[in-house]
Amino acid sequence: MKRIRGFFLIAITFLTILFNYGCTSKQVSITPELVSPENNATNVPFNNVVLRFKATVGKTYDIIVKDSATNSQVFTKTVKAEKEIEQVIVPKGIFSPEKKYKWYIRLTNNDSVSSSQWVFTTKKNTPPTVSGLLPNGTSGHPFGMLGLTWKASDEDDDDLTFTVRIYEKGKDKPYIETSVATDTYLAKNLRQTTTYRWSVEVKDKWGAVVNSPFAEFTTKANEPPEKIELISPQDKSTNVKFNNLLLKWKGLDRDFEELRYTVYLYQEGTAPSNPIISLSPEEEYQVTGLAPNTNYILQIEAYDTHNEKASQRFSFRTKVNTPPPVPVLQEPANNSRVNLAKVSSLNFRWGAVVDPDEDYVSYRFVIKGSSSERFMDPVNDTQINFSQIAGFFKVGERYQWYVEAKDKHGAKSTSATFTFETYRNNPPSVPSNPFPSNNKENLPNRISLFSWTCSDPDGDELKYDLYMGDSPDNLKLKASDLRKNEYSTSELFEFGKRYYWKVVARDGYNDPVEGPVWSFRITETKIPPTAPVLISPSDNQKELNFNSVTLKWKSSSDPDDDKASLEYYVYYGRADELNMARMLSGQTADEISITISGLQPVTTYFWRVEVKDPFGNYAYSSTWKFTTRTNTAPLWPSNPSPEDGTVITSSSTTTEVVLGWDGKDPDNDRLTYEVYISRTSDFTNVTPRVTADNYLKLRLESPAKYYWYVVAKDPHGGVTQGDIWTFEIRK
Repeated sequence: MKRIRGFFLIAITFLTILFNYGCTSKQVSITPELVSPENNATNVPFNNVVLRFKATVGKTYDIIVKDSATNSQVFTKTVKAEKEIEQVIVPKGIFSPEKKYKWYIRLTNNDSVSSSQWVFTTKKNTPPTVSGLLPNGTSGHPFGMLGLTWKASDEDDDDLTFTVRIYEKGKDKPYIETSVATDTYLAKNLRQTTTYRWSVEVKDKWGAVVNSPFAEFTTKANEPPEKIELISPQDKSTNVKFNNLLLKWKGLDRDFEELRYTVYLYQEGTAPSNPIISLSPEEEYQVTGLAPNTNYILQIEAYDTHNEKASQRFSFRTKVNTPPPVPVLQEPANNSRVNLAKVSSLNFRWGAVVDPDEDYVSYRFVIKGSSSERFMDPVNDTQINFSQIAGFFKVGERYQWYVEAKDKHGAKSTSATFTFETYRNNPPSVPSNPFPSNNKENLPNRISLFSWTCSDPDGDELKYDLYMGDSPDNLKLKASDLRKNEYSTSELFEFGKRYYWKVVARDGYNDPVEGPVWSFRITETKIPPTAPVLISPSDNQKELNFNSVTLKWKSSSDPDDDKASLEYYVYYGRADELNMARMLSGQTADEISITISGLQPVTTYFWRVEVKDPFGNYAYSSTWKFTTRTNTAPLWPSNPSPEDGTVITSSSTTTEVVLGWDGKDPDNDRLTYEVYISRTSDFTNVTPRVTADNYLKLRLESPAKYYWYVVAKDPHGGVTQGDIWTFEIRK
C-alpha cells in the first residue's frame, strides 16, 4: 500500500513538472491578425478607409495595400503598436471607387511573420450636390465687388472644384466664367443697374458633374466715392519727419469699385502744381526732401471706374531740423607723429554719421599748419587720402585737422580737433659682422656672447630681437628688446649640430630691419665635463639663516682634463634673476662649498652651479631652491655704563661722559643704535644720536640729572627699545 501511495505521489510530481514546463515554454505570438474591413467586404468607402488589426504592443508593423488586379502597391505605412487592436487611416485620394484591393500586415521588413491576406472592394462613386446660391432674387448690390456663396456637399468626402458662370440677363455668353476651389467667389467689375443670372457647376475627382439652378441679382446705380481717410501722418499732426515720409490713405466707395488716386503735396500758402502721383491705384507713397518746420497741404482725389470723384484736403507740419551728430576722428590718431621718410601717402579718416532726420550728410575737411589753412568742401566720403605728401606736408611741422558734418538745411556739427607732427627718420642699417662669424665651425657647446654691428643714421636708440633655430626656415624668438648689440646666454648647445640665427633691428619709428641668416656649428669631438651635483641645502629647504648659507656640491670630472683645470660658476638669486656669486678654479676635492651672506629674511632663493672646461664646454647642475627664516628683533640693550643711578662728580660746567651698553642680535645682524638722552623723563621732541658702535661720547652740562635709553635696530626692520636709565652729575 505504501508503494502504491509513493508511486502515486511521484506521478503527480512528474505531471506537475511537465505542466509547468509547458506553461513557461509557451511563446507569445507576435503574428498580426486582420480585423476590418472583413475579407471580401464590398461597398467599402474609398476615402479615409480605416484598417484595423490585432498586434503585439511594442512591436513595429508594416501595413501594405495592393491593387488586386495589377498587384501594384498603392499604400504602405509602418507603425509601432500601442494597443492590442491597432488601426491605420488611409487618407482620401489613395483608393478609387468600385475597385478591388488586397492587404496584409507583417512584422517590419519580415514577410515570414505576417497576417493572412484579405481583399475588399470599394463603393461606387456618389455625385456631389450644390444648392443655396446667394444672392438670389435681390437687387441694389454693389457692382465693384460682390461676394457670391453657395452650399456644396459630397457623400464620399471628395475634394470638389467649382466653375462659376455669370451671365447678363438675356445673353447666352457668360460675362464671367472662372474656376475656384472653395464655395465662395468675389465677383469684380460688374456693370451698374444690370440684372445677372448665375450658376455653379461642381465636379468631384472622379468626373461626376452637377449644375446648380440659376440664381439672379441686380446691381445698383453708381455712386461717387464716399470719402478718403488719411492713415499716416494723421491729419493736423505736428513734428512729422520730412525725409522718407510714408503717406498712407484709404478711399471708401459704396460700390466697392477699385479707386484711382491723384495726390498733390504743397506748402501751405502756395498753390498746387504737379501731382506727386496721378490716377494710381496705390494707397501709399513715400516722399523725401520736404522742408523742415513747415506746414504742408496734402490733397487727395479719388476716382471710381465711372470717373466719379471725391476730393479731400489734409494738413501736417514737419519737425524742426536737427544737426548731424558730431563726427569722430579716427586716423591719424590725435598727437601722433608721422614719419615722412616711411610713408608715401597719408590717409585721414573719420566715422560716418547718421543724420537723425535722415538727411544726406556731406563733410567739410579742414587742415591747418603753422602758416596755412586748407579745406575741402563738400567731401562725400569719410576719408581723404593725400598720395603726394612731399608737396603738401613739411618736415617738423605740427598740423591740426577737423571735420564738419553738414546737412542740406545748413545745420552742421564740428568734430574735435586732432593734431599730428611730421618728422623724417631713416631706418637702421642691416645688422652685420656677426660673432661668432658666419659659418664658423667647431665651436664649444657654450657660446656665452653673441654680437653684431648695427647703426642708425639718425642716432636713434636701437632695440634688437634675436631669432635662432635648427634651420633657416625654423627660427624662433630667443631674446627681445635687447638694448645692446650683443646677447649673453648660458645655454648649452648640442654637440655636432649646426645652428642658424638672425637679428632684427628696431628704431621705434620705422619698420623693423632684418639681418641675414647666419650659422655656426658646434664641435663633435670635445666631451664636456660631468654636471655638478648639488648637496646642500637640500632642495626646497626652509628656515635657513639669512646671514650665512653654505652652498655645497659634488665636484665634476672631465675625461679630457684633470679636476684642477675646471672652473665653477655659482649662481643664486630670485627666480627671475640669478646672479653669479663666485667663480672657483683649481678645485680638486670631491665636495666644494661656498658661504653666502646678506640675504633677505623669508625669501626664496634659487641656485645652481655651472662648470666649464679649458675648451669652453659647459655643464649645468639642476636648479634648487631654499627659503630663509623670519627675522628676529635684536636683544634688549643691557649692562649700561655708567650704571643705572650712578652719581658722577665734576667741578666743570661741562663734563665728558661715555655712554656704553651691550647689544646682540639672534641672527648676527649688524646693528645700529639710536640713543635718546634728556634732562627729564619726557623724551618728546628729543632727537636721537645714531651710532653703529655700542658706545657714545657726549659732553654734557653739569650739574644735572640725565635720563637715557637705547633703541637697537637691525637691517630688516627689527626694533628693540631698552629700559630708561639715569645718572647724575654733581659738583
